[in-house]
Amino acid sequence: MDLFIFNDIERDATVRAILERDNVPLLRGIVEFAETEGVTEDSIREYVCSMLANDENVLSELAKSGRRIGSDLRRFAKLDVDMIYKKLLSKAAVKYTASGNDTGFYEGYIKSICSITSAENSEDLLARLILHYKTLGCGLLAKYIAFRFDGTDITGIPNPDAITFDDIVGMDRQKRVLIDNTKAFLDGKFSNNVLLFGDRGTGKSSSVKALLNEFASEGLRVIELPKSAITQIPELMKRLESSPHKYILFLDDLTFERHDTEYRALKIAMEGQLQAASGNVLLYATSNRRHLIRETWADRQGDEVNVNDTKQEMLSLAERFGIGLYFPAPDPKEYYEIVRVLLERRGVEMTEEIKNEANRWQMKYGGKSGRCAKQFVSDFMHRN
Repeated sequence: MDLFIFNDIERDATVRAILERDNVPLLRGIVEFAETEGVTEDSIREYVCSMLANDENVLSELAKSGRRIGSDLRRFAKLDVDMIYKKLLSKAAVKYTASGNDTGFYEGYIKSICSITSAENSEDLLARLILHYKTLGCGLLAKYIAFRFDGTDITGIPNPDAITFDDIVGMDRQKRVLIDNTKAFLDGKFSNNVLLFGDRGTGKSSSVKALLNEFASEGLRVIELPKSAITQIPELMKRLESSPHKYILFLDDLTFERHDTEYRALKIAMEGQLQAASGNVLLYATSNRRHLIRETWADRQGDEVNVNDTKQEMLSLAERFGIGLYFPAPDPKEYYEIVRVLLERRGVEMTEEIKNEANRWQMKYGGKSGRCAKQFVSDFMHRN
C-alpha cells in the first residue's frame, strides 16, 4: 500500500491476508483477536481500526503528548487513511462476530474503539484516531486504568477492584486530603507524594484503589510496583512522560530493612517532592510504619561514630513524602459504627445481639479495624 505514517501495519500477517482476500490466514488472525479483544460486531473492520488506534508512529506520538500536528503531517496521514479505508475497510469477503465476552478493558477505550470502527469515511476516521491518541494514547496504556510494573515490563490489570470511598467508612479527613491532593495533580497544580501509614486493615490500600475509580474518567491511572522495582522508577517515569494520563506509582505495604539499598533509590526518585505542573507522576505508598526503615535498639546504640547522621538519613525517607496520612485503628465506638453502617447498606438494623457478635468476631479475628468489620458483616450476611 506504500503508506507514509502507518506503514508498520503493512507487515501484519492478518492485514496482508485482508489485502489478498486469503480467507484462511485472515480468519485465523481475526478469530484470536475477536475472542480476546473484540468489542464490536464487525471484527475484521475493528481489527484494522484497533491496529491504527494502537500504532506507535510520529502522528500518535505528537498527539498523545499534546504537541502540534503540522498541516503537512496531517496531509500525509490523510493520504494513508484514504488508502487504508479504501483497501481494508470496504466490505469484507468474510464475516466474524465475537462471542462477546468481557475483555477487561477500560470502558473509555472500548467506547473509543467502537467510535473509530464506525467512522463513515476516511476523514472521519482520521479525526477519531487523533482524538483517541490525544485522550487515551495508544497501546497497552490506552487499554487499562490499572497496571503492574515488575522493573522491566508493564502489564495491564483487567477489571481492577471497584471499591469507592463510600465503601470506606470513617477516615473522612484522610480521604479528603487524598482527594484534594489527587485533584490538584490532575488539574496540573502543585501536588505531593503521599505516605499512608498506620494500623493494618484501616483502609490505606483501599483508599488508593478508590482514587482510581473516582478519577479514572479524568485521566488518572495507577501502576503498582514491588520494592524490587524501585531502582527502575526513573526509567519508568521516562516511559510515561509522553502519555496523556496522570500516574500514581503505588508502593503497597512498604518497609525497608537497614541493609536494603532501595530506599536510597526511592529518595532520589522523590527528590522534588512537590511536582511541577507539567509532571504526570506521583508516588503513593502505604506502610504500617511512619518511618519506613526498620530500626532496632542496636542501631541506636551501635558502634558507628556519627550514629545520629545515619539515623537522620534513615528517617529522611519518610520526610520525602510531602503528605503523611495516619490511619489509626478505630476505637470500640468507631468499630461498631462501621459495622452499623455496613449492615444498614444491606438493609439490616444493628441490634445489641449483633453488636455482641461483632465484638466476639474482632476478638477472635485480629482486632478492631475496618477490614475486620467488613469481614464480620460478610460472614453475618452469609449466615443470615
